[in-house]
Amino acid sequence: MKIVLFGLLFISQIVISQNYNVPKNELVLKKDGYFYAYNQGRKVCNWIGYTITNADVGGSASPLILFHKDDSIVNCASPSDYVGYSYAMGRLKPRSAARNSASEMNAVHNMLNVAPMNMALKKGAWRILDNMIAGWAVTFDSVFVITGPIYDLSEPKMIGDGRVNVPDKFFKVVLVRNGLDLGAIGFIIPNSNKANNLQQYSMSIDSVEKYVGYNFFADLPEYLEGFIEEAVNTDLWKDQSISFKLKSSYKRNRQCIAADNTDERCTTQTDCITQNCWKHGCDLKK
Repeated sequence: MKIVLFGLLFISQIVISQNYNVPKNELVLKKDGYFYAYNQGRKVCNWIGYTITNADVGGSASPLILFHKDDSIVNCASPSDYVGYSYAMGRLKPRSAARNSASEMNAVHNMLNVAPMNMALKKGAWRILDNMIAGWAVTFDSVFVITGPIYDLSEPKMIGDGRVNVPDKFFKVVLVRNGLDLGAIGFIIPNSNKANNLQQYSMSIDSVEKYVGYNFFADLPEYLEGFIEEAVNTDLWKDQSISFKLKSSYKRNRQCIAADNTDERCTTQTDCITQNCWKHGCDLKK
């Protein structure tokens, strides 16, 4: 599947490291590997923010089988809330972003990191998007992600005794940085089995901000924030990115970093620059 979604903008100076995982003026809590804001009424996080690097996607921490309730949250959802319903326990931060740390892998399976997700979306477009982001983490120095649910209905569907609110859509915003290269893209994806075209749901960061009401990546200098957030440049990604050209000279055969449709790591070997194999979107090899 060929998806060329965004370009990296060339800037004249290195950006000082800031926390790009938290929307501006948001109250924030922290677990191992991610920041979050939990909504006690909806029983789902308003958003979760995390950083993903090459080490995170290439690590060997064993995934867990079971999810666990967070005892520090009074109204935390329980795995039993999902039993008997047609919604999967969708992870906001994926396993593939926590392979380098047992404690972070444990936090990924905390119910704080879960939202009711359409089964087809979880195994399809959402998984593919997470695999693409993992590939960007291999290609570039660091990737910053903020993601969460969207509720369009004033009275959303609910599941379980805990009355967990089912999102109508999900958003995800991604900031990629590598030396002097910087770029970003956003997504708003319906929580349905019709969400099968990622390019259709890609958009500028500004567009996502207007829809959800958050201010993302506000720690960027103002003149850079405008460049990054106002548009998605589809021409620069492969052809003109300095980062891509630099990383392409370091290709070697390794295990694919993608998650397959059972959510296990793919075992296929690949020399793709993004470390995805031919089954998982390696159209960036050349």
